[in-house]
Amino acid sequence: MTETKQPVELTPVILSGGSGTRLWPVSRASYPKQFCEFYDKSFLENTWQRVENFGKPVILTTESMRSLTLRSGRRLGARDQDMIFEPFGKNTAPAIGLLCQVMSLQNRQQEIVGIFPSDHLVFDEPAFGQALALAQGCAEKGQVVTLGIQPSRPATGYGYIEVKDVSFEEGFGLQAKRVAAFREKPDLETAKQFVEAGNYFWNAGIFVFRVATMIEHFQTHLPKTWSRLKDLKPDLSNLKHVYAQLEPQSLDYGIMEKLEDQVTVPCDIGWSDMGSWDEMARVSEEIPSARAGSKANVISEDGAGNYVFTVTEKIVGLIGVDDLVVADTPDALLITKRGQSEKVKDLLTRVKELGLPEATSHPFEFRPWGGYENLIEEADYKVKRINVDPGQSISYQYHQRREEHWLVVQGQAEVVLNESTEKKGPGDTIHVPKGAKHRIRNVGADKLVFIEVQRGDYFGEDDIIRLQDDYNRK
Repeated sequence: MTETKQPVELTPVILSGGSGTRLWPVSRASYPKQFCEFYDKSFLENTWQRVENFGKPVILTTESMRSLTLRSGRRLGARDQDMIFEPFGKNTAPAIGLLCQVMSLQNRQQEIVGIFPSDHLVFDEPAFGQALALAQGCAEKGQVVTLGIQPSRPATGYGYIEVKDVSFEEGFGLQAKRVAAFREKPDLETAKQFVEAGNYFWNAGIFVFRVATMIEHFQTHLPKTWSRLKDLKPDLSNLKHVYAQLEPQSLDYGIMEKLEDQVTVPCDIGWSDMGSWDEMARVSEEIPSARAGSKANVISEDGAGNYVFTVTEKIVGLIGVDDLVVADTPDALLITKRGQSEKVKDLLTRVKELGLPEATSHPFEFRPWGGYENLIEEADYKVKRINVDPGQSISYQYHQRREEHWLVVQGQAEVVLNESTEKKGPGDTIHVPKGAKHRIRNVGADKLVFIEVQRGDYFGEDDIIRLQDDYNRK
């Protein structure tokens, strides 16, 4: 057993591909929870800022999240090479394998990486940094290291890590322990036994390892997966073809549970996996600053234990009710008893079976440059409110089946229309005839907002013929 003192210096990799259906209606497939501002910032932004001091972060996500990731990544300072897009989700083992092969193609096999889910909160960041420093020291000695969270209650929603009374390394008042076993999510009685035993810790899904070490484990335990990933070309032009051949597999099941020699760092870092409305309510009670994301002004009479989250400013009155979760969006409202929020997934299944778009889509559609909200749509016209972020622009494009009329209501715009370029501000209008090449760019410091009225016989997104695009969309 040795002691480590080195500071944290690794490549943080943020896993950001989940859909967050248990936090419906705020989180949906079109805008999942890692991008939602449940607090004063999104989960993804919170995670990025937590780990960026350790090294330049990499975001690992799916192609379906490209627009949202580009938009968030740009605001965080991410470069194109800092984002890896899986063609489709295949669970964590193929995702980590893809990361390792990409880094191998870049001759970065000797780097230490940390894997961090995008939707977790950590309220004791100094303790988090100390745990990672110890984990890094173990990873440099060839270990794949997990963080084991000190359980505060007998939770049934997490897997557990059972540790031996044998230390591998020490540092910062912590001990890295050898792992006895990984345990699946237990029932309540078993969870109580785990907590009472004192040598069981929550599996936070945080891993630290050297890339070359993980590659060796793929070669041993998931050889078919690694063999196919080895076929990737340096420019990843065949990624979709290769990925289609991979079997879905979790890293825990595919590799971690098969390793004979494993290490975890038990720690108390104020950690929470924000995976359900019950967890949101619990954390908001324990940490008042965690309520910052809700726009609700709650007025309650003869009630207690209620948690209310609204995405817009709204007065919510509660009379004679206890222990409710209320989650409100412009087009959907959820009300459930606390302790029942795991059933949100079942409710969402019913919403999908009814064919309701609110199951997966928000009224607002996000794009790398900002986004838009459909206000009105009829057979021969459509009205949108469009937001463009500072410094961003829509693609240089034209339409074959519609004309457009723009009214700038906020911000400063630069409008390109065929061969002319003009500056426009609030109150200015622009007519874009059918077939005219056009683009609008936000040249101000604030958000650009304009109302777009489309007239024609077809308004689909496939009537956008892009001539040039800052985000390499076709």
